[in-house]
Amino acid sequence: MDFPVIRRAARSVETAMMAVLPHGGQGAARRNAWSAMAADAMQSRARREADLAMDRAVTRSAARRAHPSATGS
Repeated sequence: MDFPVIRRAARSVETAMMAVLPHGGQGAARRNAWSAMAADAMQSRARREADLAMDRAVTRSAARRAHPSATGS
């Protein structure tokens, strides 16, 4: 599907933003990129921590099943 009216409107908005915003919105783009990178880093850290927690839980569970008397159960 081709929507030339929407494409022209989007291009007009983009042109207006470039004219109105200082440096064509480059500062906003950099802030957005930095925010996205920070969010990705937080998600990555949380994912690593969750993976480690799951690995520890699986290891403990396997150890309990292998040696039930060693855990005091």
